[in-house]
Amino acid sequence: MAGLFHRIFKIGQSEAHAALETLEDPIRMTEQGIRDLKTDLQASMTSLAEVKGVAIRLKKDAEGHKAMAAEYERKAMMLLKNMQSGGLDQAEAERLATEALHKKEDSSQKAAQTLKTWESQDSMASQLQGKIEKLKSTVTKYENDLITLKARARTAASTKKINQQLAKIDSSSTIAML
Repeated sequence: MAGLFHRIFKIGQSEAHAALETLEDPIRMTEQGIRDLKTDLQASMTSLAEVKGVAIRLKKDAEGHKAMAAEYERKAMMLLKNMQSGGLDQAEAERLATEALHKKEDSSQKAAQTLKTWESQDSMASQLQGKIEKLKSTVTKYENDLITLKARARTAASTKKINQQLAKIDSSSTIAML
């Protein structure tokens, strides 16, 4: 009785091993790995586009703040020139020019801060771009490996088929056939 259970267990064990071998098909596993890598690549490219978008916006903001600072400086100079020509009261012109110069300083500081943030974002975008290029080359490498793996599998199947056919043919069956 114990022998019967042992034999049934061995049959079940061999069936389980055969099922696992079909699940662990290297071609299917490689194809799934490539699909996963492509999904990661797509997500990375989306992230890169977002980071680049933020960097572009920051650079435009920095340039805008610089332009505002230059405009405030120009206005302060015009106020002082207008005062010298007698168009404005001296106290009023100095007050307005001082106010314009304060706004110029604020805009200059905002421009410097925004430019620093832009440099950080641009650096992150460059790093992300490098990682994406590496991921692209990895996908390409695995796709080439998959082609090689499929070719090897076809060769192995053909060799197995030929060997089986040759095993069926022996000299006695050939003579009998003739």
